[in-house]
Amino acid sequence: MQKSLVKLGAIFILTTVGRAEPSLNIDSIALIGIDLVHQEKFDSALSEFDKIIKAFPEEPTGYFFSAATYQSIIDDYRSDKYKEKFNHFIELAIKKGKAKLKNKNPSASDYFYTGAALGYRGIFRAFHGDWWGAFWDGGKAKGMLEDALKLDSSLYDAYFGLGAYYYWRSVKSKILWWLPFFGDNRLKGIEYTKLSLQKGNISTVEGKYALVRIYAEEKDWQNVLAWYDSVKAVNPEDPFCLWLLGLAHINLKEFETAGQVFARLLRVQKSSPYFDVASEMEIRYYWALINFHQEDYKKALSEIGFVFANKKVAEENDYAKKALEWAKELKNRIDKELGIK
Repeated sequence: MQKSLVKLGAIFILTTVGRAEPSLNIDSIALIGIDLVHQEKFDSALSEFDKIIKAFPEEPTGYFFSAATYQSIIDDYRSDKYKEKFNHFIELAIKKGKAKLKNKNPSASDYFYTGAALGYRGIFRAFHGDWWGAFWDGGKAKGMLEDALKLDSSLYDAYFGLGAYYYWRSVKSKILWWLPFFGDNRLKGIEYTKLSLQKGNISTVEGKYALVRIYAEEKDWQNVLAWYDSVKAVNPEDPFCLWLLGLAHINLKEFETAGQVFARLLRVQKSSPYFDVASEMEIRYYWALINFHQEDYKKALSEIGFVFANKKVAEENDYAKKALEWAKELKNRIDKELGIK
């Protein structure tokens, strides 16, 4: 589940810059912060977003950007240390947004920000197992983004959020496709994402990131590489892209290249102040998987050993928990190959 969400948080941030406050020029500050997020300079980005909060404490904008920044840290570095920070800011964003919607004539951007905040909370809830909460948030977010478009049909960035809703809701409700209310709307989600990429303001870049993730979910690995090539110039060391790039090369059976990508990713992780051992556990799992496919079971078991040695991390980190589960499954496969009962 976690890889399906890896950069959606950042994507939601970057689709919401649609409204400017002349006295401060929120858009300019937000764009500075957004670029800092892309460059993994999260503390500096948070300082920029804090300027918006201080100048406009009743607007959801600054709180939303701050929440999304913390979620980007969580996803890129597989760290759950920032969950409380995320929850604090996203709840404030929703609260401030709902207050704006109680005004006599709420604007398109009021609906946009509130809907984006709810959608973003839904993504977070889905990863942490609260599926009903995630579906509820997603449905509310969809309605608000549609309301935003009714008020301003030129707000093409809203299609980014709708694209995410239709695609990922379909993916995560596959067993319910036979019901009319659900169905398979993945194509619609992809089309909306591409529309936002072509006509949106901020989605020109973020749509590319989204399609890297979407095509990974579709197991269309050549398209993963193609869309990665289209966005890698933004930040070639972006952990989001490296996670998916390595996965693509594994599935294309390009094992040497995959191993190099994960080695590069581990260097990025360990050189960051946000490093969490959960990320190394996942990388070590992928190295084990690569060695398994190359029938080097000794090396594979050595990498699995690292994951098992850090199993206590999984008690408080959902990413580590997944890596541990995968490692156990792979260990069973290796034991079977070796004839160990």
